[in-house]
Amino acid sequence: MLPLPVFKRRDQRDTSGSSINLERQGRDEIRRITSAVEKVPWSISLMQILWTAGPVTLIGAWGGYLMGYGKAPTIDNYIFFISYTVITGVAGILANLVHNLTRGRQYERTEAKIARVIDVLPELILSTRNLIVESLDGDARRREAAAMLLRKQDLSPEGVELAALELLNDPDSAQIISRIDVYRRVGMYARIRDLNALHRETIEPQLHEQMELAPEVIGLLRDRFEGVAPNLHLGVARDENFIERIMAAIEQDNDLLMTLQDVEEMLILAFELISGRSITMLTFEYRGQWHLARALDQLEHARARYRIAQATGLSRVKALAVYLAEQSVTLVEDAASGLRADVLVARSREAMDALADQIVSDARRFEKSPDKGQLRNRIRERSDILANAMKLFKSVQDAYENAGRSHAQLLKLSERWERANSDTETTLRTGRGRRGLRIREDTIHLDDAAKAQVCKVLARHLKTLPIRHWGHPRHTPYSRETLLDHGADTLKRFAIDIALALEPHIYLSRPEVQRAINATNAAYFGQLEPNLSAATKAALGVAMVKSIESDLSRSAESLALALVRHYGVPLDDGAIEFLIEHYQAREATLNMIAGSHSNDRPQVSLLTHRPPVTGKRPRRWYRALVRARRILG
Repeated sequence: MLPLPVFKRRDQRDTSGSSINLERQGRDEIRRITSAVEKVPWSISLMQILWTAGPVTLIGAWGGYLMGYGKAPTIDNYIFFISYTVITGVAGILANLVHNLTRGRQYERTEAKIARVIDVLPELILSTRNLIVESLDGDARRREAAAMLLRKQDLSPEGVELAALELLNDPDSAQIISRIDVYRRVGMYARIRDLNALHRETIEPQLHEQMELAPEVIGLLRDRFEGVAPNLHLGVARDENFIERIMAAIEQDNDLLMTLQDVEEMLILAFELISGRSITMLTFEYRGQWHLARALDQLEHARARYRIAQATGLSRVKALAVYLAEQSVTLVEDAASGLRADVLVARSREAMDALADQIVSDARRFEKSPDKGQLRNRIRERSDILANAMKLFKSVQDAYENAGRSHAQLLKLSERWERANSDTETTLRTGRGRRGLRIREDTIHLDDAAKAQVCKVLARHLKTLPIRHWGHPRHTPYSRETLLDHGADTLKRFAIDIALALEPHIYLSRPEVQRAINATNAAYFGQLEPNLSAATKAALGVAMVKSIESDLSRSAESLALALVRHYGVPLDDGAIEFLIEHYQAREATLNMIAGSHSNDRPQVSLLTHRPPVTGKRPRRWYRALVRARRILG
């Protein structure tokens, strides 16, 4: 009897083969990047030398002799040329051999540096997330941990239940949301609608109650309640203006201006670019009359400066709120993402007022208490926090004052553009031709040579980080946290090093580059784990980057709004059709933008986002610091 064939279900197949394939693909990717800059394959070099020193030399010598003397070379001449060819060929091979012997390990060293960077970056991302949670206390720590769980695309129903329990503190509601996620995984949306209708009156008030404290994470939990999970192909939303905050920390030599969330975003951006991420950047240019081109260029630069100034103000407010949230002695539990700037300013002022009162109260007790050591340490800690917070608060005020000046300059240049454009009706050109206003596409990416150069620079900085390998003799069940815990200051410095390494290649300091990166979602790297090899991480990184769908609809709509509102350019049917066809912009949005064009009203509005009222710095803050310094000497 013939043996029956053995069949395997798809979910029961052996996964070792896919792991081996990932290893192989990752090694090939690392070698491809290295080979692009380090050396030409030996076989190609040898063939070039033999071909040049052999047939090419003989044919050239024979032809030259024939042209010079009018006859073919003699046997003696052939012996001379053959000897010459052999000697020069051997000399070339020996020179190439000496070159490879003297720099023989350069290729291997570069490959090792690339592999190390690809291996460590995902671990640093996990380390940063751990430090973000560790810097918070109480409910804030639970909310942040739940947010990180809910952002995972492949989170299990048990994970969804745990996140819901952390946020709502209601086991029954958490179990219901977990059941909805189970039905989502098998596509039973009819049962999801049944559970929504049955339990909405119970769960919706709980979500609404937590919305003010943590709008972003509650939004993620509401999506889970509706049966919606994060889409792997859409990616993960970036933290807005993170590049500006890091650049400000570099410029002012003050790492308090950046947050740990900014560090995480920079690490993710670096891993994306090394894995092959390409980000499309949309801008526009004018070709034609020189005075119109100059006026348009000046207006675009002024608009970019104003937008950066607005983003700077919001970034400073967030940096202040995050700094106060990271200090356990303040009233700020967390700086929840999604809150308005005026709410963050109010929270920060309230916390700083309370901090000043605590310092004054401790100073009074210090004067009467016989045990002054503990009180002196407490006063020193709180006064340092208040002093740093006051510096950040001043940076908030300076940033919004600069935004006002930038807006005044924008209005001035807008009037100049309107006068220059009054005699000529400028439209967006989408067809052939060289003159007119046109959309220009650029890409933000790293070629193989740039990837290798960035990895070399980062590998040099990684030597300063206290990282131990998994095979360390003191390996314990808790060594993962020990291996990944580098400290906030060290990680912030490394994020700055990343920005400086990327700047020569993608020009992060340019406003248009920052806008383009902020307009895209980051790739989802939830499947990367510390115990994977560098080759596997490289293959997974490339696969995850390729899975991101290019979405230029928001950029195209923003570009159309700028053309109509700031430049007075009408959006005709041809331009609308072009933006829909090439960038998948929404037709309803473009029609609304086109309908807002009017020549009888100013095209540049007043402040796009009204800045929060920061107010003056209270004298009570200064008095508290003066009193603390008198005690501390």
